[in-house]
Amino acid sequence: MPYRIVVSNKLAQLLNVLSHPIRIRIVEELKNKELTVSALKDILDLSPAATSQQLSLLRAHGIVAENRQGRNVFYHLCKPSLADWLMDGLNLIDPDPGEVQTIATAIESARNAWSGNDKEKKTLTKRTPRKRS
Repeated sequence: MPYRIVVSNKLAQLLNVLSHPIRIRIVEELKNKELTVSALKDILDLSPAATSQQLSLLRAHGIVAENRQGRNVFYHLCKPSLADWLMDGLNLIDPDPGEVQTIATAIESARNAWSGNDKEKKTLTKRTPRKRS
């Protein structure tokens, strides 16, 4: 079944290219419109060189293409459905309500402990000091 190997490799290559947060953001920013490097750098709060580097990698893998209009170069997604696919992936990282409550409780406990309001911490500090020999 070599077709499974070929397809798995191609998907792995795509996921590898998309494995950087900036590249994911670029794909999402290009979802509905073409943008220049200058516009993208402002949106992403990156240097022009860093923005160009990420676009170059995306272009090399056929994810984005450029459209030259005079002196301006506009970038767009080759397959806009890729942005929709990434948005669907948000469902995979959305925490379940129990996890959210656990994290909120942990944060509150840490806040209390670090601010000196933790009852457990106070009782521990009231222990009798050890005698040194």
